[in-house]
Amino acid sequence: MKSIRQLAISGATIWFLVLGSGTAAIAQSSGSACTRESLKAITDKFFEALEAHEPSILPLASGVKYTENGIQVEIGKGVWETAGKTTFKRGMVDTRKCGSHTQAIIEENGMEKPMLYGVRLKIDREKISEIEAIIVRGEQVLDVPAILATKDQDWEVILPPEQRSSRLAMMAVADDYFELFVKEKKRKVSDLAYSGFCDRWENGAITTKGGMNQGVPMPRHDCSPEGFADMTETHGPRRFLVDEETGVVVAYVLFNNMWPDFHMFRMNNGLVVWIQAYFEYGKEYKTMGWPDEPACK
Repeated sequence: MKSIRQLAISGATIWFLVLGSGTAAIAQSSGSACTRESLKAITDKFFEALEAHEPSILPLASGVKYTENGIQVEIGKGVWETAGKTTFKRGMVDTRKCGSHTQAIIEENGMEKPMLYGVRLKIDREKISEIEAIIVRGEQVLDVPAILATKDQDWEVILPPEQRSSRLAMMAVADDYFELFVKEKKRKVSDLAYSGFCDRWENGAITTKGGMNQGVPMPRHDCSPEGFADMTETHGPRRFLVDEETGVVVAYVLFNNMWPDFHMFRMNNGLVVWIQAYFEYGKEYKTMGWPDEPACK
């Protein structure tokens, strides 16, 4: 069961959703919320610094934490040393949580294939305090041209108010998606938000073309994962960023409790129309490297 609760702290109104997996996500309104423009600007600056291998040009908070696929990496190391040109990116911002998420394709020095790079930034008092990256390389990069073919999809257009969903509803839809993969569900979930006209790309490969996939019939333009409900336990804790104005919600999760993953959902009129996902499945991971989000923070 999900429950929605309200709390008042120092004049701010906090709504939080207790999810069926036992995790919780927060939506907070306060006078200190970030702006869409400021979050986009600092995200653009981040990619500029990454390409230049110069993290020193960024406004970094004291004690900033950076992970790549759940493993903590020193700022300036890891992808900071190998990143080339960013050839593709799309993003979203969460002005309530002061965060941004970006899906990107980045050329990498010494590699034949570009890497798929997803990153979550948290901004605290105009400084970057958290950087969480999902990185996919080599044979796991399935179809770069297929991602590039979606470049004209507009994930950032502001929806008319009547086509938007609430923040809590968007988080619930994303949370239900992961539960649909579980064989013995601990709570009732619905695939209605995904079984309309919806397409999904996983590491570039479009998985909603129709036909057979791993022996499972896949309806055309249907993002419901119900046919793959063979996982023995629920996925790990989710961390959400939500943009109600553009209808985009992203979840960072240890998919199947072993693969660092983000799923980015585009919604309209309560239905999911597009999904973009990156996940590193070359080995098993034990953690995303970040604590579960508390209900009140």
